[in-house]
Amino acid sequence: MAFKFASRSCLIPLLRLGVMNIAVLLIFLLLAEFALRLAALEKPAFYQFHPVRGFSHRPGATGWWNQEGRGWVSINKAGFRDSNHAALPTKGVLRVAVLGDSFSEAFQVNQNQTWWAQLQKQVNHKPDCTLISNYPKGLEVMNFGVGAYGTGQQLLTWRSDVRHNKPNLVILAVFLGNDINDNTPAARNDRPSFYLDQNGTLQINNDFRQSPVSIFRNSLPGRSLNWFVAHSRLAQLLNEAKNRSANPINSNSKSNQNTPPQVAPASPSGWALTEALIKQLNTEVNAEGAKMLVVSLTSPEQVWPRRNQRPSQIFAKEKQLAALLQPLGIAYTALAPAMQQQVDQKGLILHGFGKAQGIGHWNINGHQLAATVLAQRICTDKQLIK
Repeated sequence: MAFKFASRSCLIPLLRLGVMNIAVLLIFLLLAEFALRLAALEKPAFYQFHPVRGFSHRPGATGWWNQEGRGWVSINKAGFRDSNHAALPTKGVLRVAVLGDSFSEAFQVNQNQTWWAQLQKQVNHKPDCTLISNYPKGLEVMNFGVGAYGTGQQLLTWRSDVRHNKPNLVILAVFLGNDINDNTPAARNDRPSFYLDQNGTLQINNDFRQSPVSIFRNSLPGRSLNWFVAHSRLAQLLNEAKNRSANPINSNSKSNQNTPPQVAPASPSGWALTEALIKQLNTEVNAEGAKMLVVSLTSPEQVWPRRNQRPSQIFAKEKQLAALLQPLGIAYTALAPAMQQQVDQKGLILHGFGKAQGIGHWNINGHQLAATVLAQRICTDKQLIK
């Protein structure tokens, strides 16, 4: 049986129809993009693939964060939620670098309301602060916190981004609500993982680079899609819809709770790996002539507004962390006891927004109180004073 090919006279109308359909689609997309910009609708993508840390902030990204709280977010040229800083500290300035997770990233509030921004302001306005007595130009705080980072990714951040900025002091902000569990050895497809080998030596597993998602994100199509999401409002909305479909919001987390959230106990392997990671970070920080301070933050159940509903042994993890750090000679301060005392005295709610009072991340009260407590501690801590 012979096949008959369409004649040239038949193909031309089909080609014209195809071109017209493509042109109409492009016009529609352009109009949709224009309408979204006119209506100021956007869903900025603040994260991107990172070949070393798995994911990082997108340098230069800006926009409103509305998923919890409401904060104007601006990512600096180095890829962190902070203002731009000079490569090296100014003479007479005590430079402090903050390593942490979403509590330090703090998208839920404006930048000037974050604990680390307020810490800089409060310390610089303390005339009797011994810490900066030898630094006439005061304290400069640089934030390197990224949401969902564990101590391993914070160690990698120190190596790739913090060390060359020559800080005098490194604050490792630990959220004991999940950091120990995040450090539990396990294979991950979105980030590197750490483990201890048979000799107890710290090792890194970079198998995440071979995962299908990582391979795509690092490919030309993946990088092209990343560019469109960064520059197109329509692409941002489609990306947001995809993310919400993959990670639906739990309606229970948005309603009032009568009891504080339950926290799973941390595993022994998580504690062992956390100790090894902090020890390694401290060794590298000291090798650069800097000091390190570990600061543990509050978990919602520790500062729950109704004290009779708080679990027993509420500071057990703080005590375990202190026992871990003391033999290593690493300075440590726990914010939870002092912040809990203020909650009980003044009736403050430190975590949560809107209907989700008491749960989630710090609100403005939490950040402000954390800065006040920490400023008082570091201004009198003799371990930090050179």
